[in-house]
Amino acid sequence: MPKLIDHDAREIEVAEAAWRVLLRDGITKISVRNVAAEAGLATGSLRRSFPTQDSLLIFSLQLVQRRARDRILALEPGPTPRATAEACLMQLLPLDADRRVEMEVYHAMGSLALTSSALRPAYDQILADTRAACRVFLERLMRAGDLDAASLDLDRESAALHALVDGLALHLLAADPHDGGTDASRILSDYLDRLPGETGH
Repeated sequence: MPKLIDHDAREIEVAEAAWRVLLRDGITKISVRNVAAEAGLATGSLRRSFPTQDSLLIFSLQLVQRRARDRILALEPGPTPRATAEACLMQLLPLDADRRVEMEVYHAMGSLALTSSALRPAYDQILADTRAACRVFLERLMRAGDLDAASLDLDRESAALHALVDGLALHLLAADPHDGGTDASRILSDYLDRLPGETGH
């Protein structure tokens, strides 16, 4: 009988191979040929999943978002809505080896997206989805009574929280991998403390 192929798993393996090529050799070295070699596949086999280099890049970028979303969905609820929101936000930061790899890939591909008409929509969608997630976390705190809905400009604070998370991620990439997690948690907590009506943990 012919061997059954888990196409989703194959696509993830290929995307992870693309990540390795990117981090080792640079974004310009990501090609169907190089990634196929890294993944141990024939070029023709890889092209059945990703017929173009752009489709490979897009999936590889989207996998970063998928991994972050899966981690957030797998979290157990915290003792309070505030604790849950903070735990979710921390999943967007490069605080372990896997998340550091993801963030390095995200920033490298984000730079490429600035001049790539094929990659830019996927990158913009991740930005929009992250902003929307920040808004959801704040809305949950409002519904729990931790934030004063009447005094909070939700659009502005969602944008501010998104910028804070992105900035913290970039700073953590530049820092020693073993440092910064505690500071990041404190900075996020301090930000939430300063929002109107916040009652604390």
